[in-house]
Amino acid sequence: ASLVVPASAQHFQQVKGTLAGVSAGRNEVFGFDVHAAVWRFSPKTNAFTKIKGASLFQLAVGGGTVSQLDEVWGVEGNLDVYRFNYTTKAFDQISGAALEQIAVGEGTQESCHPYEVWGVNASDQVFRYNYCTDVFDQVAGLLTQVATGGGDVWGLNSAGAIFHFNFAKQSFGPVSGTLTQISVGVNDVWGVNGSNNVFRYDPKTGAMNSVGANIGQVSAGGDGVWVIDTSGRMWHFDSSSESFVQVQGALKSISSGSGAGVFGVNGADAVFTFVRP
Repeated sequence: ASLVVPASAQHFQQVKGTLAGVSAGRNEVFGFDVHAAVWRFSPKTNAFTKIKGASLFQLAVGGGTVSQLDEVWGVEGNLDVYRFNYTTKAFDQISGAALEQIAVGEGTQESCHPYEVWGVNASDQVFRYNYCTDVFDQVAGLLTQVATGGGDVWGLNSAGAIFHFNFAKQSFGPVSGTLTQISVGVNDVWGVNGSNNVFRYDPKTGAMNSVGANIGQVSAGGDGVWVIDTSGRMWHFDSSSESFVQVQGALKSISSGSGAGVFGVNGADAVFTFVRP
Protein backbone atom coordinates (compact mmCIF):
# COMPACT_ATOMS: atom_id res chain seq x y z
CA ALA A 1 0.00 0.00 0.00
CA SER A 2 1.06 3.58 -0.49
CA LEU A 3 0.20 6.94 1.03
CA VAL A 4 -1.88 9.11 -1.31
CA VAL A 5 -3.29 12.63 -1.53
CA PRO A 6 -5.97 13.52 1.03
CA ALA A 7 -9.69 13.43 0.31
CA SER A 8 -10.83 16.98 1.05
CA ALA A 9 -14.37 16.08 2.17
CA GLN A 10 -13.07 13.96 5.06
CA HIS A 11 -12.10 15.74 8.25
CA PHE A 12 -11.81 15.58 12.02
CA GLN A 13 -14.10 17.76 14.12
CA GLN A 14 -13.16 18.92 17.60
CA VAL A 15 -15.21 17.67 20.53
CA LYS A 16 -15.53 19.78 23.69
CA GLY A 17 -13.15 18.74 26.42
CA THR A 18 -9.53 17.72 26.96
CA LEU A 19 -8.36 14.12 27.40
CA ALA A 20 -5.06 12.30 27.63
CA GLY A 21 -6.46 9.16 26.01
CA VAL A 22 -9.66 7.84 24.46
CA SER A 23 -11.13 4.41 23.61
CA ALA A 24 -14.07 3.76 21.25
CA GLY A 25 -16.27 0.67 20.91
CA ARG A 26 -19.53 -0.10 19.15
CA ASN A 27 -21.74 2.40 20.99
CA GLU A 28 -19.54 3.74 23.76
CA VAL A 29 -16.58 6.11 23.89
CA PHE A 30 -14.70 6.69 27.15
CA GLY A 31 -11.63 8.75 27.90
CA PHE A 32 -9.39 9.79 30.77
CA ASP A 33 -7.70 13.13 31.42
CA VAL A 34 -4.24 14.00 32.79
CA HIS A 35 -5.59 13.69 36.34
CA ALA A 36 -6.92 10.15 35.62
CA ALA A 37 -10.53 11.36 35.82
CA VAL A 38 -12.79 9.29 33.53
CA TRP A 39 -15.22 10.71 30.99
CA ARG A 40 -18.05 9.16 28.93
CA PHE A 41 -19.07 10.52 25.54
CA SER A 42 -22.72 11.39 24.87
CA PRO A 43 -23.69 11.44 21.16
CA LYS A 44 -26.78 13.50 22.07
CA THR A 45 -24.76 16.39 23.48
CA ASN A 46 -21.58 15.69 21.50
CA ALA A 47 -19.64 16.12 24.74
CA PHE A 48 -17.98 14.09 27.48
CA THR A 49 -19.51 13.73 30.95
CA LYS A 50 -17.37 12.96 33.99
CA ILE A 51 -17.83 9.63 35.77
CA LYS A 52 -17.94 10.31 39.50
CA GLY A 53 -15.36 8.61 41.68
CA ALA A 54 -13.40 7.00 38.83
CA SER A 55 -9.62 7.38 38.60
CA LEU A 56 -8.08 5.35 35.76
CA PHE A 57 -4.99 5.79 33.59
CA GLN A 58 -5.99 3.23 30.96
CA LEU A 59 -9.32 2.28 29.38
CA ALA A 60 -10.49 -0.47 27.03
CA VAL A 61 -13.91 -0.31 25.37
CA GLY A 62 -15.35 -2.94 23.04
CA GLY A 63 -17.23 -6.16 22.45
CA GLY A 64 -20.59 -4.56 21.72
CA THR A 65 -22.92 -6.26 19.23
CA VAL A 66 -26.58 -6.04 18.23
CA SER A 67 -27.43 -8.14 21.28
CA GLN A 68 -24.94 -6.86 23.90
CA LEU A 69 -23.52 -3.59 25.18
CA ASP A 70 -19.88 -2.65 25.02
CA GLU A 71 -17.77 -3.71 27.95
CA VAL A 72 -15.69 -0.94 29.53
CA TRP A 73 -12.67 -1.85 31.63
CA GLY A 74 -9.91 0.22 33.13
CA VAL A 75 -6.71 0.11 35.16
CA GLU A 76 -5.95 2.38 38.10
CA GLY A 77 -2.56 3.80 38.99
CA ASN A 78 -1.81 1.00 41.44
CA LEU A 79 -2.76 -1.57 38.73
CA ASP A 80 -6.17 -2.42 40.26
CA VAL A 81 -8.72 -3.39 37.60
CA TYR A 82 -12.20 -1.90 37.25
CA ARG A 83 -15.29 -2.71 35.16
CA PHE A 84 -18.01 -0.19 34.26
CA ASN A 85 -21.45 -0.86 35.76
CA TYR A 86 -24.22 0.45 33.47
CA THR A 87 -26.80 0.32 36.27
CA THR A 88 -24.90 2.44 38.78
CA LYS A 89 -22.93 4.33 36.13
CA ALA A 90 -19.79 3.73 38.17
CA PHE A 91 -16.72 1.51 37.97
CA ASP A 92 -16.63 -1.60 40.17
CA GLN A 93 -13.28 -2.99 41.26
CA ILE A 94 -12.56 -6.58 40.23
CA SER A 95 -10.87 -8.18 43.21
CA GLY A 96 -7.75 -10.29 42.79
CA ALA A 97 -6.61 -8.62 39.56
CA ALA A 98 -3.57 -6.38 39.07
CA LEU A 99 -2.82 -5.63 35.42
CA GLU A 100 -0.59 -3.25 33.51
CA GLN A 101 -2.56 -3.46 30.26
CA ILE A 102 -6.06 -4.61 29.37
CA ALA A 103 -7.90 -5.29 26.09
CA VAL A 104 -11.59 -5.88 25.39
CA GLY A 105 -13.39 -7.32 22.38
CA GLU A 106 -16.29 -9.43 21.22
CA GLY A 107 -16.42 -13.03 22.42
CA THR A 108 -17.33 -15.77 19.95
CA GLN A 109 -16.37 -18.98 21.77
CA GLU A 110 -18.90 -19.95 24.48
CA SER A 111 -21.18 -18.61 27.20
CA CYS A 112 -18.43 -18.07 29.78
CA HIS A 113 -16.70 -15.65 27.40
CA PRO A 114 -19.36 -13.42 25.78
CA TYR A 115 -16.54 -10.89 25.60
CA GLU A 116 -12.82 -11.42 25.26
CA VAL A 117 -11.24 -9.51 28.15
CA TRP A 118 -7.48 -10.05 28.39
CA GLY A 119 -4.66 -8.46 30.32
CA VAL A 120 -1.02 -8.72 31.26
CA ASN A 121 0.54 -7.99 34.63
CA ALA A 122 3.87 -6.51 35.69
CA SER A 123 5.52 -9.94 35.40
CA ASP A 124 4.29 -10.35 31.78
CA GLN A 125 1.84 -13.06 32.86
CA VAL A 126 -1.31 -13.31 30.73
CA PHE A 127 -4.89 -13.44 31.99
CA ARG A 128 -8.36 -13.95 30.48
CA TYR A 129 -11.54 -12.95 32.30
CA ASN A 130 -14.08 -15.72 32.94
CA TYR A 131 -17.65 -14.45 33.16
CA CYS A 132 -18.85 -17.69 34.76
CA THR A 133 -16.51 -17.45 37.74
CA ASP A 134 -15.99 -13.66 37.67
CA VAL A 135 -12.22 -14.03 37.94
CA PHE A 136 -9.21 -13.74 35.65
CA ASP A 137 -7.79 -17.13 34.64
CA GLN A 138 -4.08 -17.26 33.90
CA VAL A 139 -3.11 -18.38 30.39
CA ALA A 140 0.28 -19.92 29.63
CA GLY A 141 2.81 -17.55 28.12
CA LEU A 142 4.57 -14.26 28.77
CA LEU A 143 3.43 -11.10 26.97
CA THR A 144 3.85 -7.38 27.41
CA GLN A 145 0.91 -6.46 25.17
CA VAL A 146 -2.35 -8.15 24.23
CA ALA A 147 -4.96 -7.14 21.63
CA THR A 148 -8.35 -8.55 20.70
CA GLY A 149 -11.01 -7.96 18.06
CA GLY A 150 -13.58 -10.01 16.17
CA GLY A 151 -13.12 -12.85 18.65
CA ASP A 152 -9.41 -13.08 17.82
CA VAL A 153 -6.56 -12.60 20.31
CA TRP A 154 -2.96 -11.60 19.58
CA GLY A 155 0.00 -10.51 21.66
CA LEU A 156 3.61 -9.35 21.76
CA ASN A 157 6.35 -10.32 24.18
CA SER A 158 9.20 -8.21 25.58
CA ALA A 159 11.33 -8.91 22.47
CA GLY A 160 8.54 -7.87 20.10
CA ALA A 161 7.82 -11.45 19.00
CA ILE A 162 4.26 -11.97 17.75
CA PHE A 163 1.83 -14.55 19.11
CA HIS A 164 -1.68 -15.66 18.06
CA PHE A 165 -4.03 -17.43 20.47
CA ASN A 166 -5.33 -20.82 19.34
CA PHE A 167 -8.68 -21.46 21.03
CA ALA A 168 -8.66 -25.17 20.14
CA LYS A 169 -5.29 -25.67 21.84
CA GLN A 170 -5.88 -22.94 24.44
CA SER A 171 -2.38 -21.62 23.88
CA PHE A 172 -0.42 -18.93 22.06
CA GLY A 173 1.52 -19.87 18.95
CA PRO A 174 4.33 -17.83 17.35
CA VAL A 175 3.92 -15.79 14.16
CA SER A 176 6.96 -14.67 12.17
CA GLY A 177 8.14 -11.09 12.57
CA THR A 178 8.59 -8.55 15.34
CA LEU A 179 6.42 -5.56 16.28
CA THR A 180 6.28 -2.84 18.90
CA GLN A 181 2.51 -2.38 18.64
CA ILE A 182 -0.36 -4.59 17.45
CA SER A 183 -4.03 -3.91 16.72
CA VAL A 184 -6.79 -6.40 15.88
CA GLY A 185 -9.73 -5.31 13.75
CA VAL A 186 -12.93 -7.11 12.81
CA ASN A 187 -11.20 -9.55 10.48
CA ASP A 188 -7.63 -8.31 10.11
CA VAL A 189 -4.50 -7.72 12.17
CA TRP A 190 -2.13 -4.78 11.89
CA GLY A 191 1.08 -3.76 13.61
CA VAL A 192 4.00 -1.33 13.70
CA ASN A 193 7.64 -2.35 14.16
CA GLY A 194 10.66 -0.61 15.65
CA SER A 195 11.55 0.93 12.30
CA ASN A 196 8.11 2.56 12.04
CA ASN A 197 6.92 0.29 9.25
CA VAL A 198 3.25 -0.73 9.35
CA PHE A 199 2.33 -4.36 8.65
CA ARG A 200 -0.84 -6.28 7.80
CA TYR A 201 -1.24 -9.99 8.53
CA ASP A 202 -1.90 -12.28 5.58
CA PRO A 203 -3.78 -15.37 6.84
CA LYS A 204 -3.04 -17.23 3.59
CA THR A 205 0.72 -17.08 4.04
CA GLY A 206 0.85 -16.60 7.79
CA ALA A 207 3.18 -13.62 7.34
CA MET A 208 3.10 -9.96 8.28
CA ASN A 209 3.44 -7.91 5.08
CA SER A 210 4.82 -4.36 5.14
CA VAL A 211 2.31 -1.87 3.69
CA GLY A 212 3.72 1.51 4.67
CA ALA A 213 6.56 3.42 6.35
CA ASN A 214 7.07 6.25 8.85
CA ILE A 215 4.14 5.12 10.99
CA GLY A 216 3.93 5.69 14.74
CA GLN A 217 0.60 4.06 15.60
CA VAL A 218 -2.10 1.89 14.01
CA SER A 219 -5.68 1.36 15.19
CA ALA A 220 -7.97 -1.19 13.51
CA GLY A 221 -11.69 -1.57 14.12
CA GLY A 222 -15.09 -1.77 12.52
CA ASP A 223 -14.79 1.94 11.78
CA GLY A 224 -11.72 1.32 9.66
CA VAL A 225 -7.96 1.09 9.90
CA TRP A 226 -6.18 4.29 10.86
CA VAL A 227 -2.53 5.22 11.28
CA ILE A 228 -0.68 8.21 12.65
CA ASP A 229 2.63 8.82 10.94
CA THR A 230 5.82 9.91 12.68
CA SER A 231 4.90 13.57 12.02
CA GLY A 232 1.48 13.19 13.70
CA ARG A 233 -0.48 13.22 10.44
CA MET A 234 -3.49 10.91 10.09
CA TRP A 235 -4.20 8.37 7.37
CA HIS A 236 -7.15 6.09 6.69
CA PHE A 237 -6.73 2.77 4.87
CA ASP A 238 -8.84 2.57 1.70
CA SER A 239 -9.45 -1.12 1.01
CA SER A 240 -10.62 -0.47 -2.56
CA SER A 241 -7.31 1.10 -3.57
CA GLU A 242 -5.19 -0.77 -0.99
CA SER A 243 -3.64 2.53 0.04
CA PHE A 244 -3.65 5.02 2.90
CA VAL A 245 -5.50 8.30 2.33
CA GLN A 246 -4.43 11.31 4.35
CA VAL A 247 -7.04 13.11 6.45
CA GLN A 248 -6.30 16.68 7.46
CA GLY A 249 -5.14 17.31 11.01
CA ALA A 250 -2.63 15.99 13.52
CA LEU A 251 -3.08 13.66 16.50
CA LYS A 252 -0.87 11.91 19.05
CA SER A 253 -3.21 8.93 19.52
CA ILE A 254 -6.27 7.48 17.77
CA SER A 255 -8.95 4.86 18.48
CA SER A 256 -11.03 3.25 15.75
CA GLY A 257 -14.31 1.98 17.18
CA SER A 258 -16.69 -0.61 15.79
CA GLY A 259 -19.68 1.66 15.32
CA ALA A 260 -19.11 4.48 17.82
CA GLY A 261 -16.74 6.24 15.45
CA VAL A 262 -13.10 7.26 15.29
CA PHE A 263 -11.74 9.44 18.08
CA GLY A 264 -8.34 10.90 18.75
CA VAL A 265 -6.36 13.27 20.94
CA ASN A 266 -3.81 15.85 19.78
CA GLY A 267 -0.67 17.17 21.45
CA ALA A 268 -2.68 19.71 23.46
CA ASP A 269 -5.08 16.97 24.69
CA ALA A 270 -7.90 18.37 22.55
CA VAL A 271 -10.34 15.66 21.42
CA PHE A 272 -11.44 15.08 17.83
CA THR A 273 -13.83 12.73 16.04
CA PHE A 274 -13.84 11.81 12.37
CA VAL A 275 -16.69 13.15 10.26
CA ARG A 276 -17.49 11.26 7.09
CA PRO A 277 -18.64 13.19 4.02
